[in-house]
Amino acid sequence: MVSTLSRIVTTDVLVVGGGGAGLRAAIEAARKGVNVLLVSKGRAGWSGATLLAGADLTLDGRSLHEYGFPGAPNDTLEKWMNDIVTQGFYLNNQRLAEVYVRDAAKRVKELLDWGLKVFASEERAIETSGESIANVLLNRAKECGAEIINDVMVVDLLLSERRVAGALGLNLKTGETMVFRSKAVILATGGWHKAYDPNAGSRELSGDGIAAAYRAGANLANMEFITFCCNVIYWPPKWRGNIFLYILHSMAGGRILNSKGEDFLSKYDPVIVKYGTSTEWNKCFISIASALEIMEGKGSPHGGVYYEIGDIAWEEYEKRVISFYRNWRYKGIDFSELAKILKERVPVEVGPAAEYFEGGIVVDEDMKTNIPGLFAAGECTTGVFGANRVAAATTEMIVEGAIAGEKAAEYAKNVGMPEIEEKQIKKLEERIYGPLKRKEGVKPIELRRKIQRLAHEKLGPVRRRRDLEDFIQFLEQVRRRDLPRLCTISKNEKYNREWIEALELENIVILLEISAKSALMRTESRGVHYRIDHPYTDNDNWLKEIIVRRVGNEPVFTTRPITITRMSPPKGIKPYWEMMRMMMLSHSDVGGHH
Repeated sequence: MVSTLSRIVTTDVLVVGGGGAGLRAAIEAARKGVNVLLVSKGRAGWSGATLLAGADLTLDGRSLHEYGFPGAPNDTLEKWMNDIVTQGFYLNNQRLAEVYVRDAAKRVKELLDWGLKVFASEERAIETSGESIANVLLNRAKECGAEIINDVMVVDLLLSERRVAGALGLNLKTGETMVFRSKAVILATGGWHKAYDPNAGSRELSGDGIAAAYRAGANLANMEFITFCCNVIYWPPKWRGNIFLYILHSMAGGRILNSKGEDFLSKYDPVIVKYGTSTEWNKCFISIASALEIMEGKGSPHGGVYYEIGDIAWEEYEKRVISFYRNWRYKGIDFSELAKILKERVPVEVGPAAEYFEGGIVVDEDMKTNIPGLFAAGECTTGVFGANRVAAATTEMIVEGAIAGEKAAEYAKNVGMPEIEEKQIKKLEERIYGPLKRKEGVKPIELRRKIQRLAHEKLGPVRRRRDLEDFIQFLEQVRRRDLPRLCTISKNEKYNREWIEALELENIVILLEISAKSALMRTESRGVHYRIDHPYTDNDNWLKEIIVRRVGNEPVFTTRPITITRMSPPKGIKPYWEMMRMMMLSHSDVGGHH
């Protein structure tokens, strides 16, 4: 074991996370003339969700039009704000939504000026690639003088007299701990996709930042809201978790069937089907509809439903696909074998997979948390999108990243460097090295697989009391009994995958427990949270956020009213599908065509 003082790095602003939000925060903080260090669990620019993003950047149509793209010139910030709040079933923090709408165009314009590649545009979006966004931001961060350290997992925050004092990291290449002393910390660590299998995210997203913030005393909220991407491939296994068929269904058409060969979407209201198959509402609508079929025993052998091309002539279908994906290649994967399956009209097993987490760390419009010196940005925060995200998370990360960078730098200029107590580091190191030191115990990978399977079954798009209670009981047991006994087979300290899994599991279990307890507490259906035992949206009792903080070792749940600035929600209790239809029809007419 390495001594605690093996490596101490001091900086003004520490940014945790190497995706878009972290890079954008580092750029802004460096521009403000403070020392900035960005620490990334993988390779900065190549880790996190940014690289995998479908990568449309949303902004208002008028600005898009002014930038020379065929956007919607009649669009306004008010119309866009209306759409974000109605799509979020009015649970949005409207102050944060206003910031998102206000800054989106400015932040997108910067990326364009810095050399972002654009493939196409829609009424309110430019289409680019996650790779292009990541490259532009990474190059810019380096030009601005931000220092970057790769392959370090930040395990926990360090505190000094109730303010943040830095973080403790684990160098994944050497197995040594690293102490980062800083005046301010920005968490930009994304979601917690790894809690689920399958998921449509990146492998290293295990909620490290959200869990560390929670352990440090930060408030979390809205943890019951999880967007599942629909029509994600379940089988054949080599493509499991891939979203290619989600894209093809949206773009080229086709049908979604249950095991009886029924086109089950057609039994819903035609308005819901129209919006719920042709716009980003599809994630919420089709995921819930698919999960209901699966629950009723009409699922496929591997727990999904079926996708097939239906009545479309193959030539026409293929033409639509290859206009975007030449030779059936998507993100470097060759899908020509899938083309053969579809051409023979063989149905492929698809279903919902966790994709985006609306819940996370509570921040204000300066991206400040309730802990002095701690800021957060991007998917690890909560509030902008309410109960259902339809606008782009890529825009969220650049808008929030820029604000977090600016405000953290201002904060750092006005405070001294905090002192860190040695005993705090020692205690954390005991926890970190525990799984390596134990001779026997619980194997992390086996436990993770079991947790992921149960999360998918019991905390998916459709929830019910019995499932949630069973899952919570299981997780509480895991947290108290299994986590303290995690033990790796390999005792090697250098890039030990199993050891990393053990550390990630602690975060995953905490966040799933908070999410399941929040889902049980919210006795209504709203946005991506559908309670089959409470199939109505209750605006009389549930226009509030569930806030979670840690007291002792347990999560404590309270609520707070939603933040309203200008859009007052309708009163009353409505059947869920009726509310969804109403929210879909509230969409502004922005003119122009998709």
